[in-house]
Amino acid sequence: MIRLHFFHTNDIHSHLNNWGCLVRYLNDERRRLDQAGEPYLTLDLGDHMDRVNPLTEGLLGAGNVHLLNEAGYDYATIGNNEGITFTKGQLSAAYVMRQFKVVLANLYDQHSGLRPSWCLPWTIADMQGINVGLIGITAAFPNFYSQLGWSISDPYTELKTAVDQVRDKVDLVVVLSHCGLPFDEHAAKELSGIDVIIGAHTHHVLEQGELLDGTLIAQTGKFLRYAGHIVVEYDERKRKVLHKGADLITLRMPEDQTAALEVKRLTDRGIANMQHRVAYLEHPLQVDWFKASELPSIMADALRLWCDADIGLVNAGVILGPLPKGAVTRFMVHQICPHPINPCRVEVSGNAIISMIQLGMKKSFQNYALKGFGFRGKRVGCLVFSHLTYEREGETAVHVRINGKPLDQAGRYSIGSIDMFTLGSMLPPIVKAEHRFYLPETLRDLLAWQLGKRSDAKQDSHPLPHPSIN
Repeated sequence: MIRLHFFHTNDIHSHLNNWGCLVRYLNDERRRLDQAGEPYLTLDLGDHMDRVNPLTEGLLGAGNVHLLNEAGYDYATIGNNEGITFTKGQLSAAYVMRQFKVVLANLYDQHSGLRPSWCLPWTIADMQGINVGLIGITAAFPNFYSQLGWSISDPYTELKTAVDQVRDKVDLVVVLSHCGLPFDEHAAKELSGIDVIIGAHTHHVLEQGELLDGTLIAQTGKFLRYAGHIVVEYDERKRKVLHKGADLITLRMPEDQTAALEVKRLTDRGIANMQHRVAYLEHPLQVDWFKASELPSIMADALRLWCDADIGLVNAGVILGPLPKGAVTRFMVHQICPHPINPCRVEVSGNAIISMIQLGMKKSFQNYALKGFGFRGKRVGCLVFSHLTYEREGETAVHVRINGKPLDQAGRYSIGSIDMFTLGSMLPPIVKAEHRFYLPETLRDLLAWQLGKRSDAKQDSHPLPHPSIN
């Protein structure tokens, strides 16, 4: 009998405060297993990168890949934060330096129809004579991936095909899934031949995993609060699994100082890469999440212009703080608008606009502490419009005007807004509308662009070159 070990992380989202603790844990455990003669693999399940962190933003993902290399990861798949918050060129450049294999079956180049050169649909790892098939899949967001030149296929279909291809070649099938727990549970019940699904995306905390129809499912929450350790006991003579179990590891042990210092070095490097000036302000710009203020209004106007729409619409909570008088750098804009949120254009009726105005006036809406959908703020805040005015009578919006003209309730109007409103249920008229997304531009790109137009700053409208992390 041989014991196979799988260490895994998921949905770190560039929350790297515990990175030194993780590296200390991995190094200690791998030394112990080396002495015991037991094989192991170290895996990441995606959303390791998150551009909310200046390390990730300033180094365009290359710093995250460097950390995975230094920590001794063997395999990884990608999440939506890798797949749809970087351009194709940026992501490819980040993975050039990888020392691990990226396993991903359902991503293709839109033009060639081929998978990117930096990933494999599945691979086989030899763990002391036990052949382990590793298959990677990620959640499909076709409207976003297509804007970046990718085709993202149905993960279930790709997984079924890959399992059929690899099952007879290996002793054990392990799926690296960034598709969420409901998907993983469905796959465990419907697809035979999968031994372990290591999951991500929905941030579930499974303390000892979940055994479903003979398939072990494991997931470790988010933000590097935990790591995971899976053990599979395998009978080499009978060629069968005897037992499999999962443990959740709380990262509280002393940290590896070298790893912690490397996080700081890379963070400093990322910040340094964002010190170029994007605007110069003659006076400070303020933000208030619950009433009219200048910075959210500038953001709403930028959305209107960028999306060539009748009006602009944003929630004030996307701006996290003010900007001082004087030079404004890319880093300063990132600090007040770190969200991986993209512009979006929709068309709705005049009646729908009134309903959204009135919904946005509610205190419960403004005070909602939204989590997810790309939002990295504290509160949603009030709705802020560009080229739309109204008066308030109690809880009712009256005298609504668009570009100075009375709103036609039966008419149709285009809105430049944000993709966050298309993903949840906050603003139903936008959820139900047909969407046009604008990628790779994020809200902070539009904010920097609009601030630059208001100042004498010399704008650089081209993407930044891929930075060095050395």
